[in-house]
Amino acid sequence: MIEKQDGYPVILLGDIVLSLEKASEQAKEYGHSFEREVGYLCVHSMLHLLGYDHMNDEDKAVMRAKEEEILVEIGLTR
Repeated sequence: MIEKQDGYPVILLGDIVLSLEKASEQAKEYGHSFEREVGYLCVHSMLHLLGYDHMNDEDKAVMRAKEEEILVEIGLTR
């Protein structure tokens, strides 16, 4: 039986696990806020779960553009 929520099937794509300590280090390294780094890591991870990748230059450009689009949408700009 397929689990449903609000009439829609629930599809589990995978898990996202973050090291907040590493996110803090990376925020300092890249010169932006901790919130922006955690947001970026969540968006980046979710895009991977949805099938995006960055193994070649073309795919990387597509994924980076999508990341920035989402981060701007949620107010986590550089």
